[in-house]
Amino acid sequence: MSRFDELLDQAKSQAQELWEKIQESEAYNQINDRYQSLSSTGQKATQVILILTIVGLFLYSPISQLSVSQNLISEFEAKRTLIRNLFKAYRDSSTSAQISPAPMSSELISNIQNSLSNARLLPEQIIAVSTLQAESKLIPESLLSSVIEVKLSKLNLRQIIDIGTQLVNISEAVKVKDMAVRAHSELKGYFDVDFKLYSLKVPESIPEPPPEVIEQPKKKKKSTNNNESNDE
Repeated sequence: MSRFDELLDQAKSQAQELWEKIQESEAYNQINDRYQSLSSTGQKATQVILILTIVGLFLYSPISQLSVSQNLISEFEAKRTLIRNLFKAYRDSSTSAQISPAPMSSELISNIQNSLSNARLLPEQIIAVSTLQAESKLIPESLLSSVIEVKLSKLNLRQIIDIGTQLVNISEAVKVKDMAVRAHSELKGYFDVDFKLYSLKVPESIPEPPPEVIEQPKKKKKSTNNNESNDE
């Protein structure tokens, strides 16, 4: 007799002993009495309910495991998509063009004055274009090259938008961080505006070193002395 047959016999004997104990219990006798007192239709309905309950107990475990597996697969796919997006963002950022360095403060002031001149502002509307000390909690001083303040007066909304757009587009390394707008005290519909432009220190890209040239060993020329002697 194989080991499997022995285990099968043991399982059958244990199941038989368990069934005998259940039959000897008071609860089983009470349930059996109630079942016997039912009509044939009631007994059939009870049998159907009992079979469905047993089938449900057998199917509960695989169904629950299947549900857990589906949730794990969904979580895995979401994380995989996130990782792919992170790698894509990293590749895009590493291959993007480098930001050109910001102009010097004198050149930046000249560019701002040219923008104001193109906006056709009157001399009385340009209060000041001056440098300020770099003070910012958001941007460390080590990353700031200069701060330029532009104070204008008596601007309408269209002028504010146009001048602000020109200042933003001066350079990628120059950011309009602060803008204060106040209603003019005398002219209704006109405003006094203060712009603060922060020039950032952009690190210059280090050029890649040229590739090393590996010199191939020169081939030795075969001596012709032996050949000449053989010919003789």
